[in-house]
Amino acid sequence: MKVIIAEKPSVGREIAKVFGATTKHDGYMEGEGYTFTWAFGHLLQLAAPQEYGYHGWSVQNLPMLPPKFKLCLRKKDGKDDPGARKQLDIIRKLFDEATEIIVATDAGREGELIFRYIYYFLKCKKPFK
Repeated sequence: MKVIIAEKPSVGREIAKVFGATTKHDGYMEGEGYTFTWAFGHLLQLAAPQEYGYHGWSVQNLPMLPPKFKLCLRKKDGKDDPGARKQLDIIRKLFDEATEIIVATDAGREGELIFRYIYYFLKCKKPFK
């Protein structure tokens, strides 16, 4: 199965429509041998300074340069965003079943970053185009 991932739900649904996909599921569509899913913009973000052991803002903590940057789920009211968690779990399932991933995020840096964060966070090793 080939999975096409878009940056936003509206774009994912439009691409699916062009391909003739009509079967709707929670968080994705499928049809014509393809599965179409999407992010909601930034599902993931760089971890806050506290995740690296930096507490409070002081000159002694600057610059904050961890040996390896961590990704975490988008936050809503200080807690993991449940909608982002749900969509990320759907994407994980689809990526696990995929034979190939086709990236249909915006061609600029931000669209590429949104896909790469998801791909690396999920530790996906599938080929993508």
